Amino acid sequence: MKKAAGILLLIPLFLLYSLNDGAVEGEERRWQDESVYYIAVDRFFNSDRSNDEQVDVQDPQAYHGGDLSGLTSQLDYIEELGFTTLQLSPVMANAPGGFHGFWVTDFQAVEEHLGTMEEMRSFVKEAHDRDMKVVLDFPLFTAADHPWTGEEAKAGWLKEGVTDAPVSWLDDLPQLEMDNEAARTYIEETMQFWEEEAGVDGFHLVSQTDEMMEEEDAVFYTTHLQEAGDLPQQLRNVFQAPGAVEGISSDVRVQQLDGPFTGRFTHEAVENGQNPITRWRLGLTYIFTTPGIPVVYYGSETPLDDGGDPETVPMINVKAGNEDLKQRIEKLTSMRDQYPAITRGEYKELYNENGLLVFERRDEGESLMVAINNAAETKTAELDHLGSGLQLRGLLQDGVVREQADGTYRLAMDRETADVFIIEGNSGYNWLFIGFVGSVLLLFTVAVIVLSRKSRQREKE
Repeated sequence: MKKAAGILLLIPLFLLYSLNDGAVEGEERRWQDESVYYIAVDRFFNSDRSNDEQVDVQDPQAYHGGDLSGLTSQLDYIEELGFTTLQLSPVMANAPGGFHGFWVTDFQAVEEHLGTMEEMRSFVKEAHDRDMKVVLDFPLFTAADHPWTGEEAKAGWLKEGVTDAPVSWLDDLPQLEMDNEAARTYIEETMQFWEEEAGVDGFHLVSQTDEMMEEEDAVFYTTHLQEAGDLPQQLRNVFQAPGAVEGISSDVRVQQLDGPFTGRFTHEAVENGQNPITRWRLGLTYIFTTPGIPVVYYGSETPLDDGGDPETVPMINVKAGNEDLKQRIEKLTSMRDQYPAITRGEYKELYNENGLLVFERRDEGESLMVAINNAAETKTAELDHLGSGLQLRGLLQDGVVREQADGTYRLAMDRETADVFIIEGNSGYNWLFIGFVGSVLLLFTVAVIVLSRKSRQREKE
């Protein structure tokens, strides 16, 4: 009896799941479909103590022990968050003290503090088995004492670096000369080396100048160090405290609130007397739903605070963290997978006043609306462009906005909240589904009564 009743009760759940399953299957992923988790390898997870030479967790400028085997052991954690691409800080061999990975001494070897090439291959394979891509940071500069600096044959490969880098350990590093054909060929061959030897999927080029190699198919995106903090700071200025949503661009390759060349967004929110969880929820909703690829710096989900010093790169505790932020990330990554309009659709701003931003993402046959209230009080927008017979169904807060008598849609958002709405036909109450559930419950009740009566009859006999 219990088994039959359980099956009857599960039927509505299966039906509900099938009604909501709108993921696009069978299509090849494009870069714009990705959701990226950026990892500072040395600061993520220490799994292999045998490579812990010169590790000092009390020294912010020393190695802290994170390694490739540690990353592999925590892939399930990252997969649960829903990220589709893992971006790693440079894993190439570095000069002593190069925990950050940017003091490269050998572009075609793995830094021994992080592990071996075999462990790199294993990590990439395990990521691919989970349908996640791997992108490597690739500095277009070297350690100050790189062997090439003393080789006459390489004299034309390097040029003087910059002294005003966003973090001090990037100052005065020799820059690779991209106009030098031999140097450029070496970089191309090195990217091919990592693709063939480790199986990586792409590269994030980091340069001290605007000389890049963006035309290469393997290049995911590029960063010019002199401008590295410009875009994140535009977003941080908006979302670190309540206020107008202005001064930010939706026409960008990547969307990110912080990274290795900026301080932590968490600290800026705290400095402004704000709840960082609330501020992160708004900022994350923005970067995951506007055009561009969202890049989330490791530990943002906990959320990590660097005390305002970008050169303080704390170790993450994957067992700690804020469940609210993790759930928000899980929902947003799921939406990007399920609704192609978010990743590939046209962007149109519909409303932007007094801290309330409303925009639409539209693709063939699909339209979603995003509302972000960055104000410290409830805000309302009257939308009159949608046409009649529609409804806005919230995906984050589960609310429904229906058409008013005058043909408009009144969108009311509580203070410091955000939601993503699917625009669909107004179905009103789903009487078919309600009736189905009611019928199942009725049958269950009748079955219980009948069996109860039979049981009493057997007891009398």
